[in-house]
Amino acid sequence: MIPVCAAVLPRHVTAADYYPPGLLNIAGSGQTMTNEELSVFRDNDVAEGNYDVTLFINKVKITRMAVPFVLMTGKEDKETLQPCFTEAQWHAFGIIFPDNTAVQTTQDGCVNLSGMDFISGDLDLNNQIYSLTVPQSQLNQDKIRSLEEKNWDNGIPAAFVNYNFSAFNQRNRGNTQDSYYGNIRTRVNIGAWRYKNYTVWTHNQSGGDKWNTISNTISRNINPIKSEIAAGNLYTSSQLFDGVKIRGVNLKTDRIMEPADNRSYVPVISGMANSEAVVSIVQNGETIFRQTVPAGPFSITQYYPMSNGGNLYVTVKETDGAENQFIVPFSTIANLERKGGFRYAVSAGQYDSSNDGDGKFLSQAEAFYGATDYITLYGGTFIAADYHSAGLGTALNMGTAGAVTTDILHARTRLNDEKTISGNAFRINYAKRIESTNTSLTLAGYRHFDTGFYRFEDAAARKEYQPDQQLKLKNEYTLTLNQPVFSDRATLNLTSVIYQYGNGQTSRSYNAGFNSDFSGISYGVYYTYSQGNQFQEQTKNNQSLSINLSVPLSFGDYPVRAAYNLSTDNNHQTQQTARLNGNFGEHSQGSWDIYQGYTNQGSGYSGGISSSYQSSYAVMNAGYSYSQDNKNLSYGISGALVATQYGMLAAPDLQETNALVLTKDAAGVGVINGRAIKTNHAGLALVSGMTPYRKNNISIDTRTLPDDVEIENNISGNMIPTKGALILADFNTKKGYKLLLRLKTADDREIPLGAEAVMTGAETQLVSGFNNLYFLTEQPAGEIRINWKQDGAAHTCSLHYDTAHTVPVNGLYIADADCRTGSQ
Repeated sequence: MIPVCAAVLPRHVTAADYYPPGLLNIAGSGQTMTNEELSVFRDNDVAEGNYDVTLFINKVKITRMAVPFVLMTGKEDKETLQPCFTEAQWHAFGIIFPDNTAVQTTQDGCVNLSGMDFISGDLDLNNQIYSLTVPQSQLNQDKIRSLEEKNWDNGIPAAFVNYNFSAFNQRNRGNTQDSYYGNIRTRVNIGAWRYKNYTVWTHNQSGGDKWNTISNTISRNINPIKSEIAAGNLYTSSQLFDGVKIRGVNLKTDRIMEPADNRSYVPVISGMANSEAVVSIVQNGETIFRQTVPAGPFSITQYYPMSNGGNLYVTVKETDGAENQFIVPFSTIANLERKGGFRYAVSAGQYDSSNDGDGKFLSQAEAFYGATDYITLYGGTFIAADYHSAGLGTALNMGTAGAVTTDILHARTRLNDEKTISGNAFRINYAKRIESTNTSLTLAGYRHFDTGFYRFEDAAARKEYQPDQQLKLKNEYTLTLNQPVFSDRATLNLTSVIYQYGNGQTSRSYNAGFNSDFSGISYGVYYTYSQGNQFQEQTKNNQSLSINLSVPLSFGDYPVRAAYNLSTDNNHQTQQTARLNGNFGEHSQGSWDIYQGYTNQGSGYSGGISSSYQSSYAVMNAGYSYSQDNKNLSYGISGALVATQYGMLAAPDLQETNALVLTKDAAGVGVINGRAIKTNHAGLALVSGMTPYRKNNISIDTRTLPDDVEIENNISGNMIPTKGALILADFNTKKGYKLLLRLKTADDREIPLGAEAVMTGAETQLVSGFNNLYFLTEQPAGEIRINWKQDGAAHTCSLHYDTAHTVPVNGLYIADADCRTGSQ
């Protein structure tokens, strides 16, 4: 309650003048303090004793426990309250004390942190938090991460239903066709387990209703091995072999469970510092890392390089200003792992397909291992009835020469006519960033060496060996180039794909694009060329050229964009479209779009209008379009329903990981994390899109709190949900009459700080400085008895309050109160 009342109290009264009554009871000691013993609060906020607090180190939640706090002498001989932990206990929390630092301890073995440089702590007893700030060089990151993982939150039990329903009315030359579509995604969370169902419904005039279950799965995380296990309708891994749909089980590494600095490939940067030094890493002209390291050898892996590669320029700046510079070549590509890194994927089950091979049992395994800073080895097997395949590969960071992956697959297939064939396939991928021109180049080739190589899906669908009728892919070549131009204000993209089939046919596709943005005006030019397919060689090619332009406009408070698109092809068909679109609503929760088009061949004029609106409960949309012979009307609604132990509520959409905001007895409270999100009549709201396995904070807008509601903190922070969890953000709201009484006695005696105020309908409170008493009560009127000690003698006084005689200011009743004194 303290932060809120500070915002509404008179200027001469601050939150620091109020003390929670729990300060009189020292947890775990059985000791009860009196107001005469509160002088310690003036300098140290709280007294010595054991307190149940949550320990944070550098904003990382470590644990919650009863911590003994004692007074220790720090700098300038000032006594400060410090947690009493031994050196071994601090080590267990991940704190490293430098060898050249003398660790001061008390007679009880407590380490005195107050005398150490760059280490500071803060005890917030109102929120029961102790926060310690320590230099990064004095932290054992592995221990910190291990302790942080213990705070991963699987969330509360919940049931979810995401729905999307649409209706379509099509009219063509007097004929009308109505159709309806819906998909329902159901999920149930119990602890770490996640059950998911995906069902689709269609209805039309000719076929009636049809329900189709796309998938049923159950899964959970396995934290110790950073993996996820799942059962049901799944897909196998597709990094080495082609992914196939199965009814079975998957066990695989879940990279999002890893620390952020372990998710992507980076080489170790090693060097030597002659003194305490600052290490900086620059890539593509941007500083991506800077950290202080102690004298001696260092190894750095906790940095985040740009995804498109580029050499790493490392500078080591010593204490005396001397600098040592060196270059670490860096190129990256898929499949590269950090040195010592390992990931895997294992699947087993029945082939789930409409092909003839449906129901066949199969198993697949893939593994990747970072052998060195620059070499990753990988391999796998695929085993099924009448089909066996194995593969090996390697990924190389070749520095300035780029990065490459290459692998070879061997497959043996027994066809239905009992003939067994075998073959090999070879694949190579190459990527390089040319620093001098900032060019990103990706070259990939995949070749089937002989006609005897079959992918599993091709083999499962084959009935017999028919070499003269093969339509399967034999060679594939792709090239992608990305080139920034005009000082990175524009981008040129080129792609090329060539397919060669077993029957000798070839298909080609080339694409080129240029797009730019200048002062909010975006424009682009695109060209495509295609020729041939797997069935026949086409002598006639298809070509198209398109130009688009988008210009920002302004009408009132809402942005509007005007766009124009022109496309033409080598068949002399030209299409033009002009459109306007924008948003509306206080939080831009609505959108609209109007367009008009014309083509010189076929349908002639066409156009349409559409709009959507996101409320607190659902997203609604509607649209109308027309062409020469067709008129189409559509409308729909989508959203989510969630059922928990706290009640049921609706939301416009839910992503995989979410949070339930609880402000009990407080409706209409705004949540800052989302657009137009407010708590419902039960004080519940949903915030979608939490980041799994990372710290998340949720804030509420205190300006929207009802006058009779109070909270201790407007931020629910450091929540770490697991994937798919619904975590609870409980803001511990309290509802009642908020009163600030200015106490007076008949003889103008001062009621001392810490005097105990006992009342009905409210918690016992303490009198603050200036004879002020603040409290929250459910009773509009009542009696209060105030007790204190002075010179060893007990004193008491009593008073009556009544809110009916006071006009509240911002929900706070401020009044003078006569306290009738007496002694015991």
